Amino acid sequence: MADTKQSYTNIRQQFGEFARLYIRYAKLTVAEKVTVFLTAAAVAVAAFVFSVIFIFYMSLAIAWWISPYIGIAWAYALISFVYLLLIALLFIFRKPLIMNPISRFISRLFLS
Repeated sequence: MADTKQSYTNIRQQFGEFARLYIRYAKLTVAEKVTVFLTAAAVAVAAFVFSVIFIFYMSLAIAWWISPYIGIAWAYALISFVYLLLIALLFIFRKPLIMNPISRFISRLFLS
């Protein structure tokens, strides 16, 4: 009887150790996934900011470049129309261009 009680105690201790290790592993996995996600978000934000600055200056340069031919007001209007067209295309194709890549990244990150 004492031998059976000892083996139950041993099994309970091993199970408790297994549960503690599993919880620790889960915490480390979550920490790793959150770190990867936040790093990707920070890189995306930085790339977006630099892209906006680049596009702004390139727009000004293109407008000044074409202004001798069509006038400065029409040059800015043409650049604005191009951006309006790009916004419309982005809105039309938002699912394959934005939603699908983000959902694939998040599902790969948290489900793997």
